[in-house]
Amino acid sequence: MAESRRRKKVKLGFPPPRFCFDPSSFDKRAFPLMLAAAYSAESKNPSKYSLLKSFIRDHLALFTDPARSPLSHTVLLPCSLLSLLPLFLTSSCSGLAAITAELIGAASLYSLDANFTIVSDEAIVNGLITALVSRIRRVAVAACNTLLDLSVSSIGREKLREFSVIEKLLSLLCQVNESSISYPSLIHREKTVELVLDAALILINTSDEGCFGTMPDELSKKVLPLLKKLWKNSSNLELRRRFDLAAAVFRLSMDHALDVAWEADELSAVIFGDKKSSFQNFMANYWEVSPLLMKGTWSKLGGKNSMFNSLSDCFGNMTDANVLSSLVGKLVSCPPITSDELDIFAFIKEANHLLGSQICYGQDIRVLKTSKIASDSTQEIVGEEVHFFDHTMGSELVDELCVRKLEEALRDGYTIALRGMEFRNNVIAAISEGMSNLFGQPSAGANIYLTPPGSQGLTKHYDDHCVFVWQIFGQKQWRIFPRAEAFLPRLYEPLLAEKSLRQDEAGCMDVLMREGDILYIPRGYPHEAHTIFNMDESCEDSPSRFSMHLTLGIEVEPPFEWEGFTHIALHCWNQKKKPGSAYPIDGEAVKLRCVLVNMLHVAVRSIADKHSVLKRACLVAALPHSSNIKLNHNAHSLAFNLRSSFDYLIKIINDFSQFSETFARIVTTVLENNEDYLLWMRWLRHLPQEEDWKIDYNNPLELFKDLVLSNRIGIEELSLEFSQVKSDFCESVVFEDACDEFMVLLEKYRKTRKQYMKGMLSLHT
Repeated sequence: MAESRRRKKVKLGFPPPRFCFDPSSFDKRAFPLMLAAAYSAESKNPSKYSLLKSFIRDHLALFTDPARSPLSHTVLLPCSLLSLLPLFLTSSCSGLAAITAELIGAASLYSLDANFTIVSDEAIVNGLITALVSRIRRVAVAACNTLLDLSVSSIGREKLREFSVIEKLLSLLCQVNESSISYPSLIHREKTVELVLDAALILINTSDEGCFGTMPDELSKKVLPLLKKLWKNSSNLELRRRFDLAAAVFRLSMDHALDVAWEADELSAVIFGDKKSSFQNFMANYWEVSPLLMKGTWSKLGGKNSMFNSLSDCFGNMTDANVLSSLVGKLVSCPPITSDELDIFAFIKEANHLLGSQICYGQDIRVLKTSKIASDSTQEIVGEEVHFFDHTMGSELVDELCVRKLEEALRDGYTIALRGMEFRNNVIAAISEGMSNLFGQPSAGANIYLTPPGSQGLTKHYDDHCVFVWQIFGQKQWRIFPRAEAFLPRLYEPLLAEKSLRQDEAGCMDVLMREGDILYIPRGYPHEAHTIFNMDESCEDSPSRFSMHLTLGIEVEPPFEWEGFTHIALHCWNQKKKPGSAYPIDGEAVKLRCVLVNMLHVAVRSIADKHSVLKRACLVAALPHSSNIKLNHNAHSLAFNLRSSFDYLIKIINDFSQFSETFARIVTTVLENNEDYLLWMRWLRHLPQEEDWKIDYNNPLELFKDLVLSNRIGIEELSLEFSQVKSDFCESVVFEDACDEFMVLLEKYRKTRKQYMKGMLSLHT
């Protein structure tokens, strides 16, 4: 009898029989049993869970051991099974919920088709989100891992974003951070929180532009401070997660409004005066023509909220020993963005491992002074820049030891120059944006210079952009040298050496700048500045104090010069010129037309090299529009409004563009395989093109190679065709069409610059 009981007890301990998966009979046999077991277990018979777990475990093996199952995902994941998975994920049985999540994760890795099938089922995705908040660690971890598995494919990530999984993950993180009551089990489970964070970061950092527009503002305001806090306290995290956090902060911030904003007309009133004619007078008589000192701007807008008070308040008391720590200690590197990059996500992908990294010498900061030495050849006293740090120091400039070294450098007469301040300070960012709008340009760069008494930072030099110098603290003595009348350096072109800047000092402009003064220096004007040593330090306005000034550079990008505007006009004209009797629709004719239009682009470029009028900034987008712009040509000043200015430029192109010179330049470029010469054309790829008339501006050299090397058309015939295209363009180009396209392109440039600015500001604030 006892032996019989023992045998019976052993028999009861056997595991339930395993399922043999038969695709043809699943819907008829397995599905009803599983459904009945599920509802029976949830209501009154929890022992039925073992039956369900056994089935899920066996099914999981089919995915994890491919040798056991060469079946397609449609066979392994019948619709009836998919319909049960949300129920199992939210089951009160933690073992069933966890193993179901593991099954879903394994299935999503089985094939791309399986991944797509699962992630397209919103009920399953919502079930996983519910499992994330489980009080049972195994369930929460399994759900997190499954979301990560679903994220391995681009379609998986897209679908998860479509179901607002980013928002749900971020909401969970915020709730965990704010409440110890709602999710007490997650508070002390760092591993689970890290997995939730990883899943959110993957979805955020692989998102495109449309993803962030649907995120509620309230959630964004909550999650950004949390992610910033996690990032700034992430020294113990692995390097990859630190960069991922920085990239997520950047992405979530880049479409937010600036914390501070000033309109262009407010800036105009501060700098030039309240009268509208003041700005127009500046544009007519000084812009890109002559330096100008504007004194006492601090008093033009009084009160605690004035622009200049806000600016000076950014840096506190200059006598504070912690001024360097406040300036340098909180900075991160601002990786450079290509001038013609209009896809912020392409930039982020390329610079992802650099976002949030420590500042780099030469790129973000320079510490230098000018030493006067005697030239070996002429025995003249010339300036030589000396750097305190070695250029190879890289990112070693953020620790406390470095701050002490910077203090030592200041005592030794070195200037500290911080670049990209519009990306690091909200007040400067607002001024920068207002300045770019005022002058109709994509952006305005900002640098800070801190110079000790009796010292000179940069040696004598000129800039390839116009500069507004804002004296914030102390005083500085400036000397501005005359320039050749037609000298307007372009952005990114090599600058001349100091020996090329030696000129007769007759006609120099000497300026002593005091706090609140603004000095305008057009591009191409050589200049230098130094603080004055004065023994009388008892005077409050003593020039022996440290000097801090802000420079705002109005950089005229190539598309927004008058030359660029002319290229846009030519492009618009070519796109609008439909095929007709003069240009039959056949491949060779279209190809020839593309070649001729490209040749005219090259001719315009060559003319701009000789006629500085084409290098002037185009002010179509300036606020307000200036109707009295001076264009200097052949030593004569002529006043033109925007339309007549353009007509004048078209006349120059018609008169001076020569086929022989243009063709010779192209032949030389092709024979030398000189792709660099045509790099200036790259920005034209951002203009819209019809497919039939499409030109590859990424590689225009190939088009010219075919022209030069094929010899399919004679020189005389090509010359006649070129003259005809030039004549047609000059006679029928439409100024308004070019204006419209100019504004569209400008907004594209501005959007990318603003997104970059806001992303970087978020990493600094």
